[in-house]
Amino acid sequence: MGGQTRPRCYIILSTGTIEHLSADEVVDLPRSRIASVASIDLPTMERATGGFSKRNIIGEGGFAIVYKGKLPQNHVLARDLHYQRKIAVKRLKPSAQSTKGLNDFTREVELMSRFRHGNLSRLLAYCTEGDERILVYEYMPKRSLDVYIFGTPKHRASLNWAKRLEIIHGMAKGVNYLHEGSREIVIHRDLKPSNVLLDDEFTPKIADFGATKTLVADDTGSQTIVFSPGYAAPEYIRGDVSLKCDVYSFGVVLLEIISGQKNSLRPSLLSKAWKLWDEHRIMDLVDSSMASRRCSEPDQELVLSRVRRCIQIGLLCVQDSPGDRPTMSQVLTMLQASGDSSWLNKPKPPAVFLEQNHS
Repeated sequence: MGGQTRPRCYIILSTGTIEHLSADEVVDLPRSRIASVASIDLPTMERATGGFSKRNIIGEGGFAIVYKGKLPQNHVLARDLHYQRKIAVKRLKPSAQSTKGLNDFTREVELMSRFRHGNLSRLLAYCTEGDERILVYEYMPKRSLDVYIFGTPKHRASLNWAKRLEIIHGMAKGVNYLHEGSREIVIHRDLKPSNVLLDDEFTPKIADFGATKTLVADDTGSQTIVFSPGYAAPEYIRGDVSLKCDVYSFGVVLLEIISGQKNSLRPSLLSKAWKLWDEHRIMDLVDSSMASRRCSEPDQELVLSRVRRCIQIGLLCVQDSPGDRPTMSQVLTMLQASGDSSWLNKPKPPAVFLEQNHS
């Protein structure tokens, strides 16, 4: 009998192709491919974060902890920062220091070093000193979108309709850049409100291009998709990956921004939205904290018309069949168009609506 077969990792590259890596094969960081991003030393990171103090933690996920930091006044990176030398320091947890985790880190650095867009989070530097794997991003003082659309009445009220529509438009531009604007095709695969950061003017910045977008294989050879429930397209959960997976996730987030409600599997926000649209009661979907707000005439009807259009676009994005969903460039065209929405296609029911009505 031969030796035991090692499990293999499947890494979906930014070109959309799949590369097979052996379980112990780690991708290094080739300096020539990340020349636009500086490396930074560990002592500077420790000073900036107060020794990675718990009081400076501003976010935590399964793979990393994010700290708020402040660079020294004379540091070269501090010259180009908007918020008083403040930075966001993403530090991989020891449990994420596996082959897969290290490859995810490498890929995030390589991808983010090539991106230049106002609606994508900006990578400033990285640290690979010793066992540390650290990414340094620009600091976003308003934190993430979920804080405002799912938060306290005060947080919800701070996002008026104009700001919500601008966030939707900015997100669409960011995703479209990933799909068509750079020199390669990039599928984000984990669009959700907590991965949309906001600057001081509520400009959206799509973030997190790391570990949760990896396709891995277990010992049996079957593939397991790592995804965020409520945001993953039905075909993505089955293992089919395309640009339309991002379109679906974008549609979910759009409907959450308008409604102030988080999508869940049962009951589904998507089913509710489609049912209200089909019954011509779509404005019943809008965030209750915004429904009572009035803007001056004649802007009120214009804003509400744009809200209705956004809901219809969101429903087009979450249709069951990927072929029925628009591309992100088509989404941008629909968002930017003037006049009424009579020319838009009629959305078909989302997959969750079909499932719930046949169960």
